[in-house]
Amino acid sequence: MARPSFIPLLASLLLLFLPATPSEEPPPLPAPSISLRPPGPRFLPGDAVSVVCSAPPGAGRVLSFRFWGAPGWAGEARSGRRAFALNVTVGAGDRGALACAYRARRRDGSEALSEPSPGVAIDVRDRPAQPNLTVSPSRRTVIGQPLLFLCAAPPGPAPARRHFRFLRDGREVSGEAGPEGSGSARMRVERSGRNDTGNFSCRYEEMDEGRWIGSDPSQAVAVVVEEPSPPPVLWVEPRSGVVGAGQRLRLICSAHRRQFRRRFRFFRDGDELSDDLIGDVGDDVIGEGSQVVLERILPEFSGNFSCRLEEEVGGAWVEAPPSEGVAVVVVADSDFLPLVIGGVVGVASLLLAILLAAWLCRRRRGGSRWRGLRPGDDTGTLRMGDLEAAA
Repeated sequence: MARPSFIPLLASLLLLFLPATPSEEPPPLPAPSISLRPPGPRFLPGDAVSVVCSAPPGAGRVLSFRFWGAPGWAGEARSGRRAFALNVTVGAGDRGALACAYRARRRDGSEALSEPSPGVAIDVRDRPAQPNLTVSPSRRTVIGQPLLFLCAAPPGPAPARRHFRFLRDGREVSGEAGPEGSGSARMRVERSGRNDTGNFSCRYEEMDEGRWIGSDPSQAVAVVVEEPSPPPVLWVEPRSGVVGAGQRLRLICSAHRRQFRRRFRFFRDGDELSDDLIGDVGDDVIGEGSQVVLERILPEFSGNFSCRLEEEVGGAWVEAPPSEGVAVVVVADSDFLPLVIGGVVGVASLLLAILLAAWLCRRRRGGSRWRGLRPGDDTGTLRMGDLEAAA
C-alpha cells in the first residue's frame, strides 16, 4: 500500500500530546541527532524516507519524540526507545528544514524536553509541468471520421528521455509516441467509432536519476462521436405531384438539426438541379430544412425528384444517404389539370372497385357447399335446367 505524502502524514499521525509542562521547566536535555535514510537531501516524488531522531546516552528514560518542519507545526509520538524513525513517502513540493527533540524522565522523576536537533534539509522536486491536449479537426464528429490528438509538454529544455501517455475516461489508450526527448506526441484514430466518445487527457513521464517521474494529467477534452445523419425527407407541393406546365412547383427537403453546418442539394432523375435553374439553395428556409421553388415549371420537367443532406464535420463535407424519390408529372395544358387529377383518381378508384369485387366473388364461391338430398325432400323445387335426352 502506498504511503501518504510527507507533510500531511506528519500532521495526521496518531500524535500523543503530553500534558502541559509546569511553568518552571527543568534544564533542557542534550539535543538529539537527526538524519535521513537515504541521506538525500534531494528526493523524487514517491520516495520512501525515514527521518531518524536519536537521543544521546545518559538522557534518562525516553518517553516520546517531537518532530517539526517548515510549516511550523509540532507534535509528539510516544516511544520508549532511544531512537525513533518516522517513515514517510514524500510528495512533490515537499521541502524545508526538519528538526526533532525528545522528552525524557530524569532520575529524580522530573520530565524535560531536550534541546532541538540541528536542522536537516529535505527537497523533493516538483512534478513535470502539466501538458496541453488538443484534438483536430473537431471535438464533435460522426462515426467514420478521423481524429488526431496532440499532447504537448510546456516549452523548455527537454530531458534526455520522455514518454507520453493518452487516457480516455482515466484509462490509458494506445497512441503514437514521439521520439525520446520530444516535446510532443500524437495519437491518430483513422476511423472514429462509438467507443471514441469520452473525456480524453494525456500525461508524460521524464527520466530523472534512473526513475520515471510522471506529470499531472492535462485538462480533459470532451469528444463526442455521433451517428451518421439519417436520410432527409422530400415532399413536393402540390402534394399529388401533378402540376401544369408554367405553374409553380415547390420542393421541400427536411432533416433533423445537429451541431454541424449543413447544405442541401436537389436532384431529378439522378442529376443535380443546376444553379441557374434553382438559384442558391440555403439552409433553414423552413425551419429544419431547405426548399426550392420553381415558379414556372417546364413541360419536360417531369421526373423522379430527390434531395441530399451534407454536414461539415471537421472541415470535410459528410454526405447522408439520399431521400426517397418523389415522382412529379408535368401536363402540357394547365386548363386540363383538374381533369387529369380527376382521371388519375378515377382510375385508382376503378381499380380498387375491381379488386374488391373479385375478392367478394372468390369469397362467395369458396363459401357454397352441396349438402345432398334427404328422405322426404321435395325434388320438384330443384331446377334441373335443360336436359338432353340420351340417344
